[in-house]
Amino acid sequence: MVVPRFGTQQTRSRGGAPPQQALINFDLTPEDLESYLDEYVIGQREAKAVLSTKICTHFRRVRYMLERGGRFQDAGFVKNNVIMIGPTGVGKTYMVKLLAQKLGVPFVKGDATKFSETGYVGGDVEDLIRDLVHEADGDIERAQFGIVYLDEIDKIASSGNLIGPDVSRTGVQRALLKPLEETEVDLRVPHDPISQLEALEHYRRTGQKKRRTINTRYVLFVVSGAFSGLEEIIKKRLHKQGLGFMAEVSSKNEADVNYLRFVKTEDLIEYGFESEFVGRLPVITVFDPLTVDELYEILCNPNSSVIVNKKRDFRAYGINLVFEDEALKLLAIQAEKEKTGARALVRVIERALIPFEKRLPSLRVRFLVVTKELIEDPQGMLATFEANPHDPSWEARYQKALEEETKRIKKFIKERQKKLWRGKGIKLTPERMELAIALHRRDDFDLHQALEELFILMRQVKNYERSFERRTGFKVAFSDEAMDLILKHIIEMDQGVYAYCDRILNLLEYGLRLVNERTGQTLFTIPKEAIEQPDQYLNSLIRHTYSGKKS
Repeated sequence: MVVPRFGTQQTRSRGGAPPQQALINFDLTPEDLESYLDEYVIGQREAKAVLSTKICTHFRRVRYMLERGGRFQDAGFVKNNVIMIGPTGVGKTYMVKLLAQKLGVPFVKGDATKFSETGYVGGDVEDLIRDLVHEADGDIERAQFGIVYLDEIDKIASSGNLIGPDVSRTGVQRALLKPLEETEVDLRVPHDPISQLEALEHYRRTGQKKRRTINTRYVLFVVSGAFSGLEEIIKKRLHKQGLGFMAEVSSKNEADVNYLRFVKTEDLIEYGFESEFVGRLPVITVFDPLTVDELYEILCNPNSSVIVNKKRDFRAYGINLVFEDEALKLLAIQAEKEKTGARALVRVIERALIPFEKRLPSLRVRFLVVTKELIEDPQGMLATFEANPHDPSWEARYQKALEEETKRIKKFIKERQKKLWRGKGIKLTPERMELAIALHRRDDFDLHQALEELFILMRQVKNYERSFERRTGFKVAFSDEAMDLILKHIIEMDQGVYAYCDRILNLLEYGLRLVNERTGQTLFTIPKEAIEQPDQYLNSLIRHTYSGKKS
C-alpha cells in the first residue's frame, strides 16, 4: 500500500531550535481519506466526513507549520483532538485504524479504564506516548506525528457521589490534560528497573544524565465511548428548551431519533467530565446504530473483514467458502436483533459455521456454500451434507453462489470505480475487473488489496517496457489487450512479471531487430497475438517486413 512518507526534510523549529524531521509528501485531501473509508466502512456518512476532514487538516497544518519553522509563532496551536460517541460495534475503532494505516503514522490504542492518576497504582497515561515510540521502531521524530486512540473514555466520567479523590476517573482526566495539549514525556519509566540501569550506565560512561523525551504537541488524540446515559441528559435539556426542536421531534417516532446528535459541551460536563478536559477535545462526532440494511451491506462489501476472515478460516483447510445472497440477508437480520453492531455479525456467522468448521476438514471437501437453510438449521444441514458431501447439486449451488458473489463485487467496483482507480493513470477495463476478482479470491485479499496488487503488476509491466528500451534501444508498448493477457497469465501461473515478459520479448527480439535493420523502426506496439502465439506473430512480422510493409 502506498502511504505518505516521513521524510528527512530539515526545518527550523520555533525559537531557532535545531532542525528536526518534518512530515513531508503529505498530499492527501479530506476527500481522499473519505473515499478510502468508503471502501471499508458502510454508513456513518457524517462521522466519516468529520474524521477525514479534521485528521487530514491536523497533519496538513503540522506540515505547514514545520515548513515555516522559526518564522511561524505557534504558541496558540490548538489540536483537532476528537471525541467519538456511539454504540458498540459501529466502527469507531476500525475507522481510526484505517485512517492511521492510510496516513502511515504510528498508532496506539489504549483502554481508559486501565489508567489511574499519576502517582497512584495503575497504568500511567504517559505509557501511551512511550508506546508510540515503540510503534515507530524507536524513531522519536516519527512518533511525534502519531495518533493515540483511547477507548472507553466514558468510563472515566466522574460518578458524582464519591467522597475523596477519584483517582480512576477525574484523576485520569487531569492526567490527560497535558498530553492532550503539549507536554514533554520522559521515555525513561521511573519504576522500570531496566530504564534505571540504562540511565546509570550512561551516567557512568559520560558523567551526564541521560534524558530522552518526546513532545506531544503534534500527537493527535482520538477518544471514544458508548456514553450510556448521555442520551437522557440531552433529552432532558432539549425538553426544557422545547419549542422548535421538540415540535420537530413530535412529528416523528421518538424512538427513531438519535438524541446523541444534539450533544453539547454542557451535556458532557453534566455527564461527569471536567470542563478543562472537554475543552481539549474540540471535535465531536456521533455514530449511528447500524440498521439491517447496513449490516447486510457490510456482509456484501468485498473489503469486509467479517467475510474475508471467515473465508480464510476455511481456506486454511483447503475449503472454499461462499455465501448465498439470502443467507447474507438472514445473517444481517439476526445480527441486528443482538444490538451490538458489526460485532454481532461475527457472532451469528460463528454460531452457524462452527459445526462445519469442525467436521468438514475430515470429509476432505473442497467447498461449502452457506445457504439460508444452513443458517436456520446448522446441525440439520450438516447431517444432510455428511450423508452425501459429493452430491452434484451442491456443486451447482456453489457455482451459482459464486456468480452471485461476482455480481456483488462488480456492483461494488462500478459504484466506486472513479474513487478506487483515481490517480492511477491506467484504465480499469472489464477484463481487469475480472482479474482483480481473481486475485481477491485466490489470495483472500480484500478488494482494495486486490486492486492495489493488480495496479502494482501493471506498473511492473510498464517498468519492464522501459528496461527493455534501455537494454535494446527499441521502445515497446503492450496493447491493452496484450497487457490484460499478460496479467491473466501471471496471476494464473503465479509467475514474476519480469520473468514472463522476458520470455516473450526474448522470442520477439530477433524479429524486432530485423524490422529495425530494414525499416529503421524503433517503436513497436505488441499486440495480443504476440502473447498468444509468439512464433506465428514473429513469422508474420518478418514476412511483412521483407515483402516491403512496415510493422
